Amino acid sequence: MQLLSTLATIGFVLPVFAALMGMLLARRDYSVAAAWGGGVVLSLLIALAIRGMLRADPDLPHFPSGHVTLAVAFYGGLLVIYLRGGHSHGRMALPVILTALASIALVEGWSRVLLTEHTWVDVIGGFLVGSLGLLATGCPWAVRRIQRGSRLYLAATLAVAIPLAFLNVRWLDSLIRTFVVL
Repeated sequence: MQLLSTLATIGFVLPVFAALMGMLLARRDYSVAAAWGGGVVLSLLIALAIRGMLRADPDLPHFPSGHVTLAVAFYGGLLVIYLRGGHSHGRMALPVILTALASIALVEGWSRVLLTEHTWVDVIGGFLVGSLGLLATGCPWAVRRIQRGSRLYLAATLAVAIPLAFLNVRWLDSLIRTFVVL
């Protein structure tokens, strides 16, 4: 469960997100980068604002779940980008990608409850805040199709960034947590 929970820590997602945003900008997919990047950042800012307001409430000290918020905004946005990548999806690629990316967000919520880090109320709040951030920036409908070949670059960037993120997750996560109270 701890490994699943790592997939939505800020220390893991930040380097992968930065690499993917760099790839989108290098490929001149500016509107895609702005909608997705804005959705992820807005989701986290909303979650931090709600946490700050509810910090004194003993019933909701961890509302909403930051891990789930980040999982929904990051992996949900990545799913939207992939789905908008064009019509040439392989026969098995679309169901596999759809299942994998959607499952990460769902399993993240489940793992946070099983690890007793959050209640179901926190997890549902995380799903709502993550979805709200993507919707507010127009990620699902405003994102135009990424350029031809960008899905291949997306996959290659993920293949390089994910192992590097796993190597640096503890160090980067602790560094970020010293500056931002989550």
